[in-house]
Amino acid sequence: MNFSFSGKRIAGILTVLPANERSFMDDMKNFDVPEEKSLKLKKVMGYDRHRIVTGEDCASDLAVHGFRHLFDKGLVKPDELDALVVITQSPDHFIPPTSNVIQGRLNLPHDVLCMDIVQGCAGFVVGLIQSFMMLEQASIKKVALVNADVLSRKVSPRDKNSFPLIGDAACITIVEKSGDR
Repeated sequence: MNFSFSGKRIAGILTVLPANERSFMDDMKNFDVPEEKSLKLKKVMGYDRHRIVTGEDCASDLAVHGFRHLFDKGLVKPDELDALVVITQSPDHFIPPTSNVIQGRLNLPHDVLCMDIVQGCAGFVVGLIQSFMMLEQASIKKVALVNADVLSRKVSPRDKNSFPLIGDAACITIVEKSGDR
């Protein structure tokens, strides 16, 4: 499927990573496989570290931290946001949606359109398409797209097939209308 959008742009992207960094070599100690096989997996993956939250941090905590940075630096103002799209496989709760949690914690205006989408690997593309489609509305000029996951609590540290591949992080993408057609 091909999508084409005009008069819209990605104004900026911010990535939020937890401070806690784990090395593959440390994680390898939890795996019941020979070291040689683990090192081969590390080579195939192409990286040897991942970031994992500590304590009770969840997807909204990472997103709120990022938004506060954007607001403090004057890069975005809370009252400029017309919509908030959150893409996650690890919502904070079943109810309320994580987008509404973020909206409330940041005291965003009550008329901000909030939407959560459960999506994994294709989440950024799905969220970007949804954000661009929202910008087709006259009343929506700026959308904050949040991709955030805290998967470290959903995967066992002893799972040699999944744990090395996951990490916790958030990405905030500001999408807005532009004069270009």
